[in-house]
Amino acid sequence: MNTFELPKTSKPVLAPVDVTTVQERVYQSLRLGLLRGEFLPGEQVSIRALANMLGTSAMPVREAIARLIAERAIEQAGPRTLRVAPYLFSEHEAYIRIRMQLEGYAAERAAGAANNAQLVAALNDHNGRMEDALAARDFDTALSGNQAFHFELYRASGYPQLMDLISTLWLRTGPIVASARKDVSLFERIFTSGVRIHADIIDAVKQRDRAAARWAVNLDIRASHLSIRRFYKSLEKGVNNPAE
Repeated sequence: MNTFELPKTSKPVLAPVDVTTVQERVYQSLRLGLLRGEFLPGEQVSIRALANMLGTSAMPVREAIARLIAERAIEQAGPRTLRVAPYLFSEHEAYIRIRMQLEGYAAERAAGAANNAQLVAALNDHNGRMEDALAARDFDTALSGNQAFHFELYRASGYPQLMDLISTLWLRTGPIVASARKDVSLFERIFTSGVRIHADIIDAVKQRDRAAARWAVNLDIRASHLSIRRFYKSLEKGVNNPAE
C-alpha cells in the first residue's frame, strides 16, 4: 500500500490572526454607542465592564478608549478613572456653532445630490421609525433613528472628509442630547419637534432647495441645544422639574 509522508521540513500553514480587525470593531461599536447617546455625560466607564459587554479581552477595548480619549469623547478623570466627557456650557456652545456650519453645508450639498428620490425615501423611513419610537416611548430607538436620519442626509453630501468631521463632533454632543432621557417630557418635546423639523428637511431635499435644507438643519440643531441648555441650567439651580 502506498503511503504519503510530509517532508520533515514542512510546517502547518496558518493565516495570521488580524488583531487590528477586533480593535477596529470594538472602536466602531463604542463610537456608535456615543453617537447614539448610549452613554451619558460624565458617566464613568470601565475597560473590564466594556470588555465583558462586548465579549472581548481588555486589550482591544483599551486601544479603542485611547482613540476616544484623543478625540475628546472620553476623559481620563483619574489614574484609574475614565468617564464620558461631561457637559460644559461654553464648550458645548462652541461645538453647536461649528456643527451648524458643517452640517448646514452638508445639507446644502445633499439637497443638490443626484440620487434625490432614493435619499428622500430613506429620510422618510428614518423619520417614520423615529416617530413610531416616540409614540411607543422607546427612547433608545428614537435616539438611534435621529442619528441615522442626520447621517443619511450628510453622507449624500458626497464628502467623506466632511462626514469624519461631523461624526467627531457628534461624539462629543451625542451623550449630551441623550441626557434629556432623565426628563421624559423634555425628551418628548425635543424629539417631537425634531420629527417636525425633519419633515421640513425632507421637503427641502425633495424640492432641491439648498437654502431651505441648511436653514432647517440649523434650526433642528439649535432648538435641541437651547432645550438642553435650559435643562442643565435648571439642574444647576436645583429645580426638581426643569422641563416644566
